Amino acid sequence: MKHSFLRWFTFFFSVFFLFQMNMAAAEVDIVKDVLQTIEFSKEMCVVNEEAIQKTYGDDPFRLPFFNEQLQNPLQTPSVLKNNVDYCITHRNSLRNIHWYASYRLGYMVAAYPQYEPTYEHRIVESAPLLYAISDIYLLHKKPLSSYAFAALKTQTEEIPLDLQRAIANVLFASMEFKLARDKAFFNIPTEHLIQAFQNPAAILTEDTLDETIFQIASDVNYGQLYFASIVLSHHLDAFLQALSDSNIPDSLSFSTNTPMGHILIHPTKDTLHTYRNVLFSLDLGGNDHYMNSAGGNDSWFNPVSICIDMNGNDQYSMEDPSVYSQGAGVFGFGALIDFQGDDMYQSKQYSQGFGCFGVGLLWDQNGTDQYSCDYLAQGSGVFGIGILHDTSANDTYHTYSFGQGFGYVKGFGLLLDDAGDDVYIANDEDVAGTNPQSSDHNTSFCQGAGFGRRADLSEGNSMSGGMGVLIDIEGNDTYSCGVFGQGTGYWAGTGVLYDGKGNDSYKGVWYVQGGAAHFGIAMLMDDEGDDTYDALLNMAQGAGHDVSLGYLIDRSGNDTYTAPNLALGGGNTNGLGFFVDAQGDDVYQLRRNNATNLGKASCEVFPNTSWRFGKLTLGLFIDRSGEDTYVSMDEEGLFTIPYERAGNEKSWSFVHDKIANTVGCGIDISSGDIDGLLPSLPSTD
Repeated sequence: MKHSFLRWFTFFFSVFFLFQMNMAAAEVDIVKDVLQTIEFSKEMCVVNEEAIQKTYGDDPFRLPFFNEQLQNPLQTPSVLKNNVDYCITHRNSLRNIHWYASYRLGYMVAAYPQYEPTYEHRIVESAPLLYAISDIYLLHKKPLSSYAFAALKTQTEEIPLDLQRAIANVLFASMEFKLARDKAFFNIPTEHLIQAFQNPAAILTEDTLDETIFQIASDVNYGQLYFASIVLSHHLDAFLQALSDSNIPDSLSFSTNTPMGHILIHPTKDTLHTYRNVLFSLDLGGNDHYMNSAGGNDSWFNPVSICIDMNGNDQYSMEDPSVYSQGAGVFGFGALIDFQGDDMYQSKQYSQGFGCFGVGLLWDQNGTDQYSCDYLAQGSGVFGIGILHDTSANDTYHTYSFGQGFGYVKGFGLLLDDAGDDVYIANDEDVAGTNPQSSDHNTSFCQGAGFGRRADLSEGNSMSGGMGVLIDIEGNDTYSCGVFGQGTGYWAGTGVLYDGKGNDSYKGVWYVQGGAAHFGIAMLMDDEGDDTYDALLNMAQGAGHDVSLGYLIDRSGNDTYTAPNLALGGGNTNGLGFFVDAQGDDVYQLRRNNATNLGKASCEVFPNTSWRFGKLTLGLFIDRSGEDTYVSMDEEGLFTIPYERAGNEKSWSFVHDKIANTVGCGIDISSGDIDGLLPSLPSTD
């Protein structure tokens, strides 16, 4: 009995002791501990209200979350990751992704799908499509003649009733969108809208202020516009579901023109698409060639354009830069959905999931695809919402600037790729020579980039930036860009690049890989895989400059970082830079010795009368777990020199000897919590 008691006592004591040890280990707060090395606390890691107001003030174009997150930098990665998680969870619903983009821009509309309007009461069961088309004419005060009505009736009778009903619902939602769109721009003269349609992003692409675009951007009722477009997306989701369940004859063909554009059904064969001013197009199959707008608004008078292709290896090409194509919503709603096939998308600009004063959607559901567009494409929003979603296979994305998850003023841009070994290129080989940081490289603003209009040094009409997001869920992916990219933010813009799984490669130049400048928020987050990060010149890999926040967060894998100055947790001139590598045997290769990196900060010397005097500049570096290597470059350009400042199981700190509150710290530690900076994984429930 005595021995039994001792055995049980020993067992419970051991369990209790191990539990206490594990609890103690779990309660180690790495951020708190490393900040203490510079006599700092978490509560001191803030960008205060004075810094925001004195530098940038208030701005009617400011996204609602921006100031709050700037003031809570240790929680900002968790907030941004929640955005990513929502998009991933709801990625197969055009309506939900679109709703979220609208919400992020500050418009709480259509929050409850169950209360959104339906059009069942308008459906005429015996001839749904006939009466829906007739209503389009009535809406435009051009009723069909009895002869035209009878001819249309004969045409529609060839279409299965379930397909008629599904199309009719989309047409009714399109009519309601048209009415709401017109009300949203009611205070703006029609001639100004027609003029602005010719170059809707002129305020970004031209050096001088386009007064017409500026006025439209200030006066448009975005909430009304987005409510109607979300409802239309909802009905488009329902149509896609009905389409997959329908048994449609391969030979079915239909064509009619309406005051809102053509309505077309093409049979299963190779088709050359040249129709312009299309309201609704359905292609049942074949290797097709689209030489038209293919889901892009052709004019102010074509407010909705929807293109759906069900099967085939298709080619979408548009050489005319004045035609907005391939899922481009310009002063309207544009959507392109391709179900199956290895497709090629080629255009010049304003394309491939582009929204400007409207909503543009491109969803490719299967196949190995190639996307090429020079500017403003592949998930790009300018005063609007642009979304590109590719569901599977190995894809290639090529552009120069303002794409692949780009948000300009009042814009939300999202590129979401589910799977495959993908290649993302923001061309930095054909150099234009106009980049202010380096004439040897291009300005990219791609691959998760938020950008605003800075005019404090010109005529004064500054406009806060939007939100750009690139999400790649899995695959061994390759990313390359020039200056500004791969999670970057500028002038109240927010940029996020998230990669879930795979051995990935990131290559950029300046303000890349979680580098932000002049009042921006930037984050690159990679969850799994053995990754390589290479930044050439400056401000990268978790770096913040001038009242900005920059983050690079890698959750796991044996990673290699090749870093320039101001990187790996570098802060500059009232900016905050954060770097976290949570697991793995990592290699840190420094292009410069004694540079501002690995948890270090630098700042200009400001007079004590300046508001900037004494305001925080911070660099923070954390590597948790693994056997890590820290080396710098020798005279021959090889990484052979051991870097003494950092090392395994070591902490280090930096306090500027002349500039108050310019500090940095770093730690390499085996275990502990990184609350906030390392967001929790989403629940599997």
